[in-house]
Amino acid sequence: MRQVLLLTVLLAGQPLHAQMSCKPARADTGYVALTGLTVWDGTGSPATRGTTILLKGDRIEAVFPDGEQAIPQRTRVRPMRGLYAIPGLIDAHVHLATDPSGEDTRARTERRLCRALLGGVTAVRDMAGDVRSLASLQRDALVGDIASPDVYYSALWAGPEFFADPRTAAASAGGIPGSFPWMRAIDPLTDLRRAVAEARGSGATAIKLYASLSGPLVAAITNEAHGQGLPVWAHAAMRGGASAWEVVTAGVDVVSHATLIARESQLDSLLAEMRVRGTLFEPTLFVYRGDDREKLAGEMARRVHKAGVPIVAGTDSIGSGDLGPWSAPNIHAEMALLVKVGGLTPAEALAAASLNGAKALRRDQEFGTITAGRLANLVILGADPLADIANTKSVRWVVKRGAFYRRP
Repeated sequence: MRQVLLLTVLLAGQPLHAQMSCKPARADTGYVALTGLTVWDGTGSPATRGTTILLKGDRIEAVFPDGEQAIPQRTRVRPMRGLYAIPGLIDAHVHLATDPSGEDTRARTERRLCRALLGGVTAVRDMAGDVRSLASLQRDALVGDIASPDVYYSALWAGPEFFADPRTAAASAGGIPGSFPWMRAIDPLTDLRRAVAEARGSGATAIKLYASLSGPLVAAITNEAHGQGLPVWAHAAMRGGASAWEVVTAGVDVVSHATLIARESQLDSLLAEMRVRGTLFEPTLFVYRGDDREKLAGEMARRVHKAGVPIVAGTDSIGSGDLGPWSAPNIHAEMALLVKVGGLTPAEALAAASLNGAKALRRDQEFGTITAGRLANLVILGADPLADIANTKSVRWVVKRGAFYRRP
């Protein structure tokens, strides 16, 4: 029987451990107590030793010192002494469905998402793709039909010139690039009220602004989006369009890519404006590794952090979807870079990949910290991440909406 099972798995093209570990899990409907943990809860408080996290279903019921409160009868107790708990990680810049008929097939994307989940990622912010595929992934991740972080996606808007880019054709298959609510060409004559409403109707969490949009148009879009309850995410400066100053003063909520702010002549004034406005900055240091922009990206991230602007961790590349042994998702490398070249402490890097990511999604009242009432999104580690940020890779268990996943 074992030989038959092994043969079946090999014929399916996946190693046995990878196929088994990607099976969706379900939350226990009763109480589960994780005891003996050292907990970094993400609220800004110091880590606490000897702590119990009590879960009920998909929520955190309570967090308290071991033995301080009575555990409800029939609670399933899972001893975790010697282990460390942090909030579920958020990769705030991924692209899951740029080309669903090519590079981003459903099978490969599910592998990417499963590997990310097993590496501690419990939510992702998709920064432009084919919403028809993204909505299906979002639904299946939410209800637990696939082993995946929760998926939050954007509608991409840009000037008409951008839609000659072949990526937009792949993400708009079956129609004209720039004509879809999630892949929209914008000019001064666009009915922004209707366009924002249609973007909301596509299920988008936010509108992402990319290129070839003027400063006044960025401001008009942002004003209308905010009026309809949608945040706006954008490149820190627009290719063929708005400057970093214009993007920030328009009220954009989250800006991306460290090197793009380097073009701003009055950088100190820009950073002061971002701090006052509460603009979130997502440097994506991972994408600059090993090229001639690496030093500049690190310098910009360090200056942003020193200015007191909140940092969000995103990779622009979630991790491998290839067949083979499990490997850590790229968010761990991003956190390490935030510490090494961005000047963040390990605790600040963890916040960038948890609470600040939740703020970027406007979901910080739902997750991002280990506190009562929040979703039960946790990562259990074998080593202290505050002592060395590389220890975030020591994942033992991941809890997503109360469901337990063991890292292979």
